[in-house]
Amino acid sequence: MILTTNTTIAIQCSQCGELEFHALSLFAFSQRERKKLLCGCGLELMSVTSRNRQQFNVTYACAYCGDTHYLRLNRRAIWGKEVFPLVCPAVEASVGYIGPKQKVTQACHEREKSIGELAVELGYEEEFENPEVMLRVLEHLHFLAKQGDLGCACGNHQLSFELLPDHIELYCECCEAVGVIYADCADNVRQIEGIDSMYLEENKTWLINSPLRGQHISKTNEEETKWR
Repeated sequence: MILTTNTTIAIQCSQCGELEFHALSLFAFSQRERKKLLCGCGLELMSVTSRNRQQFNVTYACAYCGDTHYLRLNRRAIWGKEVFPLVCPAVEASVGYIGPKQKVTQACHEREKSIGELAVELGYEEEFENPEVMLRVLEHLHFLAKQGDLGCACGNHQLSFELLPDHIELYCECCEAVGVIYADCADNVRQIEGIDSMYLEENKTWLINSPLRGQHISKTNEEETKWR
């Protein structure tokens, strides 16, 4: 019988959005030991405690809903041969995984979905006035976010969003800036896909692709330019 004493944890940071990988050894635990896993940005991603190396209390910050989730797991769930998903109950999606390194890496590759794909999975597509337009706009926002080109002028790059039938509202929870993106006609797609970088203006509401004002923020090379 082989006892596995090392496991890999992959979890998405709820603050900066990065997918972080950490190794965790069973031998790191003594009585009432508490191990903290930190993101490169400084946020505590997860804590694990145990009194007997048999039962473990796990808490992790959720990148989907923003809450902290709690689990009580036995040793086999963490240091076993299979991947254990860290699920957000609100959206029923995995924010990370625990298990053998190779299997965790594979699960992370399969997990990577765009915002548009997630919207379809969650059944939002039927609520849009023009689903094709909305999903294309979401795809471009996902692309900008992955490139680090979506955020707020206050410095926050982790924007929240709300999907409505004909538009998307982006929110900065740090300074309460708001960006409105219309997504109900083909012109909206052309406008948004022409933007190579998008930043909300601190403490203000922007109509990013309003047909009347055509207002958005775009950054080309290292300079920021505003169009109104």
